[in-house]
Amino acid sequence: MGLPIQRAPKHKCELSDGTIVTYRPFLVKEQKYLLLAKEGKSSVEILAAIREVIKSVTEGKINSDNIAMFDLEYLFLQIRSKSIGETQEVELMCDQPECVGIGKVTIDLSEVRVKYPEEKISTTVHLTDTLGVTLRYPTAKQLASAEDVESEGDKLVHLLKFGIETIFDEETVYDTDDVKDEELVEFVENLTLEQVDKLNVFFENIPTLQHTLEYECESCHTINETTLKGLQSFF
Repeated sequence: MGLPIQRAPKHKCELSDGTIVTYRPFLVKEQKYLLLAKEGKSSVEILAAIREVIKSVTEGKINSDNIAMFDLEYLFLQIRSKSIGETQEVELMCDQPECVGIGKVTIDLSEVRVKYPEEKISTTVHLTDTLGVTLRYPTAKQLASAEDVESEGDKLVHLLKFGIETIFDEETVYDTDDVKDEELVEFVENLTLEQVDKLNVFFENIPTLQHTLEYECESCHTINETTLKGLQSFF
């Protein structure tokens, strides 16, 4: 007779679009996978591990390749809190001049939220009087592929390419999912710097996991304030 295998409890989480995700805590075998990725200290490896774990704990019902990065960040944080505890202790460097001390603080993960821009950012950008684009949030998989690119210029091209949903002129709307990759790259590379600045207003305001906290430096006893941003701050 084989050993009994316990069933993990199920939890629910709501994503930004209202989708309700049912998940279980990650198990020892998945925790080992995450720890190996963390030891590698590569943001690409960590993100790949997180995407795989999310697919596993949601029984494949959520494709973590196709959700926005901030949704993936928030979902993973909820999974983590139900798997290894709802608090996390972090060490932070003192931000006072000439002080090399640290401060330790415990974060209540239940208080961490996705930070949205205070003003709604339009997803429609007019590049000229007759040409414009609509924008979307790049997925976690797309952002990971951009991180694999060494050149900062090429990273920008990737980000813009993935973030453009449609291109329109006076007569036609072009869905970029139906456009060849080389054509889309050519379109992006022929944008002026002024036009790129217009698009960057949207990308610079992409929501992100964020939490502001205070901590006391153990050396100079100064009270510091810092804001943790992004998934790696809570990994």
